[in-house]
Amino acid sequence: MGESLIEKVVGYYLELIPTGDEYKAICPFHNEKTPSLSIVPSKEMFYCFGCGAGGDSIDFVKKKEGVDFKEALQIIEKITGISSDEVMKSKEGKATIKSKPVPLPNEFIKEFIKSVGYTSNGYRGIRDDINKFFGHLTKLNDKGEVVARYYPETTDGKLTGYTCRNHPKDFSYGHVGTVGSSGEMSGQVKFKTGGKYVLLVGGQEDKAAAYQMLLDSMKDQDFNAIPVVSPNKGENCSKQVAENYDWFNMYDNIIIGLDNDKAGREAALKVAEVLPKEKVKIATWSGKDPNQMLESGKQKQFVRDFYNAKDFINSGIAAATDAVDGIDSFLTAPKIPLPPQMHRIQDAGRGGFRSTGAIVNIIGDTSIGKSFFSDTLFYYWMFNSPIVPTIISLERTKEELAIDIESLHLKKNLMWFKDGSEAVNYRHRDDVRSLLENLHCNEDGKPRYFIIDERDGKCETLKQQMMRAAIKYGSKLFILDPLTDFLRSMGTDVQEDFMMWQKQQKKNGFVFINILHTRKPPTDKDGKVRFVTEYDALGTGSFIQSADVNIVLNRDKMSPCPITRNTTIVDIPKWRGGVTGRIEGGLYYDSETRQQYDKLDWLNSRPDLNVVSNNPLAQEAPESSLPMIPIELYEDDEVYFNTPD
Repeated sequence: MGESLIEKVVGYYLELIPTGDEYKAICPFHNEKTPSLSIVPSKEMFYCFGCGAGGDSIDFVKKKEGVDFKEALQIIEKITGISSDEVMKSKEGKATIKSKPVPLPNEFIKEFIKSVGYTSNGYRGIRDDINKFFGHLTKLNDKGEVVARYYPETTDGKLTGYTCRNHPKDFSYGHVGTVGSSGEMSGQVKFKTGGKYVLLVGGQEDKAAAYQMLLDSMKDQDFNAIPVVSPNKGENCSKQVAENYDWFNMYDNIIIGLDNDKAGREAALKVAEVLPKEKVKIATWSGKDPNQMLESGKQKQFVRDFYNAKDFINSGIAAATDAVDGIDSFLTAPKIPLPPQMHRIQDAGRGGFRSTGAIVNIIGDTSIGKSFFSDTLFYYWMFNSPIVPTIISLERTKEELAIDIESLHLKKNLMWFKDGSEAVNYRHRDDVRSLLENLHCNEDGKPRYFIIDERDGKCETLKQQMMRAAIKYGSKLFILDPLTDFLRSMGTDVQEDFMMWQKQQKKNGFVFINILHTRKPPTDKDGKVRFVTEYDALGTGSFIQSADVNIVLNRDKMSPCPITRNTTIVDIPKWRGGVTGRIEGGLYYDSETRQQYDKLDWLNSRPDLNVVSNNPLAQEAPESSLPMIPIELYEDDEVYFNTPD
């Protein structure tokens, strides 16, 4: 017997006959002399082409022994020595595979199609040419009556399983391969080029019926057939639709035509929310659903209903009671925390940024450290944010950004190597590779972050990319670095429109971190360049006015003192629900380790530094025999390095 669980279990009861990577056996569930039971270890499944029995190891034991789920687990433990917990982990492993199901073997598919077939004897008014087009299979009894229907499921264009519908509407058993794992919409594999229309209906039979009626209505016209798809498992399909956002977005008009009942209408609204709203239309059927209209002879009315689909418009009007009902969840929603060295900023914001939607501006002069500030936030959020972050890299390529993130993680500036090959060798050292192992993806293999490497330069493209990240990947936390460089050449109207779009999406739970450059700051009467304020930000004033939070960064880049030169002064002129003012001490950046620190905390951790206050009420620093290098801390303080000659 082999290593897989299905081989061990079925092999205990039956003699397995190898056929390449699979096995055959005499089916124990019906009388036969020629083996028709197929065992597929790569799918952890069995299926009989004679009687239709199928499932996993637990299903086999339940059927063979006539026991329930719990008893089947106990029997498997006796047979294989594998504990019930391990068997369940194996099933959970199958669930992991569902995100990337294994295609069914070609020989298995051919045998399965041969054992059932496309002929359905006009079942529910659907022709056999439509069944064959979509790959719908039908099992008939000796009287020619439909016993079961099988609907193919695909991932990446490959057939991975068949959902079984036992007549009239029992989906609880008989499935083949991996089913119910989302993947592509039912029928999606047949339509690959996009076009003017696509129709989403509630189920596989509705899909076949709708396609047949639309196809027949166009038989005398020189047009391509209108694509029709359905979810694989019920009308509550907004998640599956979101996963296939890119495919739906290929079409100019997305018609949602779920069942004409309360559940269908509610599901249609949820689906509309995860699609490009400007493309969505809602069809209201004159009958209950497309299949019912086909069987009732209402083909022409169905086609009229399709072309009379109305634009999806969310009124945005809520009753006062709706607003009150949402207060508790709004107040208790988790905040987006800030890195430990920014604890004084986080305290000012009463725990961080709101994850329910916010617009945050980080404002500063050129080369002041805005990108590093935002990278630090981004890196921390990769591991600690309740929302997966996306960074819109408007200046750096995705490779440059990844290098900066790795440098933060390794506490080693990869750009400081004089020879790039030395940096590569360093990255590939065993100890460094171990440190990088779970940086870009978590333990489950899911990305910790997403990058929009924007090169198109078009505002609408950027919006679509962010919508795609939010809908398809659930990432609604966006860092736009730097936003003003992207928008300032586009004119005030475009800038105003973009900020209005941000405000609208904020209501949908989007959090925007806008990095804003400033105009060249003027000098004071003594010729010294003054620190910038929020009003120095480039672009339309809507950037500043629309924000929930404005954080202004300043740094004396020309100071002869290295510590002053690497100290960032943080001002918060605006924080709705927070405290405004200057953050005490600021932030200190160590260029060698590429790490940032709360400056006061850093100074307190340095015994080699003395703080000398010009305030006469402050205690004087202890005397030292070492020479001292003065650096600036506050207006009234000086700090000295104790350094040997």
